Amino acid sequence: MEIWKNLEKERIFVDKFLEEDLYTFSYGNLKLRLDEVDGMSFLRKHEGLDSRIKEAKKVLIEIRHEEKLREIINEKNLVKREIKELELEAEKLRRSDNAEKASLKYELEMDENKVFDKVNLNEKEIEILLEEGYRQVNEYCVFQKKIITVLIRPTLNHSVAHTFLVWSVRQLLESYFEVEKIVEHETRDADLTFRIRRKFFAIEVETGTLLRKKEQLEKKIRYLNGRYKNRWLIVASKRELVKKYSSFGPCTQRKWVCEKLEKMAGI
Repeated sequence: MEIWKNLEKERIFVDKFLEEDLYTFSYGNLKLRLDEVDGMSFLRKHEGLDSRIKEAKKVLIEIRHEEKLREIINEKNLVKREIKELELEAEKLRRSDNAEKASLKYELEMDENKVFDKVNLNEKEIEILLEEGYRQVNEYCVFQKKIITVLIRPTLNHSVAHTFLVWSVRQLLESYFEVEKIVEHETRDADLTFRIRRKFFAIEVETGTLLRKKEQLEKKIRYLNGRYKNRWLIVASKRELVKKYSSFGPCTQRKWVCEKLEKMAGI
């Protein structure tokens, strides 16, 4: 009786299995169903069961592939979402960085400052200046009387040395209490003019360019002599240029600018 009850139970189970839509199962449930059928040894001769088991095993593989594919798609979508979130975060950082850069650019006043002493800059400011076309160079400063590292963007058609020397000499001039009305010129006037006790003085920075333009150089000298008489000075960018320019007027190399200036202006 017990055996008969078990057989009847298995028969009902197998009949249901033969009618079920195999594609409604998950991989785990269908595998469990197949394991259960394999355990029903009394009904292995049930008509159609063997073919149904073969079909179920084939469907099981298909379901496994589909589930694996869904897992891959889900992982891919998850990665896409994570990438999107990272992109949004990166965009926020870029906006924040751009805002910081814009603020620093405003504070640096690059339109007004062509030269920056590196010791006065932080890493972010240096990065911005390099991005904006400034170059890092080492030059002898007439004010500090030593070689310093600066970030510089030459003005107009001037060289790095010329732009630096104008800046360096201006630093020196600004250190004197007696000096006032310092002006940088881009016209035919001297590179720098200033006033001391109601008298105007001039400093012309030369890098050797005008030596190849003798007529232009002589015109410049005539102008300086006529306007400033003996109150002007040429600052040569290189020591070997001093002798060449000295035939046109008072000239000095970087090292002696301070002494020559003080003697000329009486300060």
